[in-house]
Formats: sequence, C-alpha cells, structure tokens
Amino acid sequence: MTPSSDVLTAHLAGEAVLLNLSDKSYYRLNETAAFVWSSIEAGNSRDSILAALLKSYNAPETTISRQLDEILAEFFERKLITDLVSDS
Repeated sequence: MTPSSDVLTAHLAGEAVLLNLSDKSYYRLNETAAFVWSSIEAGNSRDSILAALLKSYNAPETTISRQLDEILAEFFERKLITDLVSDS
C-alpha cells in the first residue's frame, strides 16, 4: 500500500487531515483511521497494522480485521492509496 502522490497530509492531535489534490477532496480522519494512515505512510503492511491495532484495542480480531479492511477499502476507493497490496 502506498499513499497517492496527490494526497497532502496534516497530522493533528490524534487525528489527521488529508487533501486529495486530484479532485480537491478533504478528509478528516478519526484517531484509528489516522493511525492506519500513518502506518501506511511508514510503509507498514496490512498484517503489521492489524497487529498494532490488536495491541491497542480490546476487541475480537475478526472485528478489528474487518474494520481495518473497511478503512483500507475506503482509502482505495477515494484514491488516497494506490493499491491494497503491500510488499512489506
């Protein structure tokens, strides 16, 4: 997974704001989505992001995994990331 080169990011206290320059869309990410975004920026794989989320949240792995996949799919659909596959 790689952030699109058209996306500018500002990290705020526990949140992130994204601006997609290609379509002028603005997104405000909550704490969890901001963590996922930061992890993608750092080059982390889906599995390593999932492992970090499992350490941070007290919820079943299936729930966290499903929600992570929903966040990643949303990022991809909105063209914020270039693909859903990570080589890491």
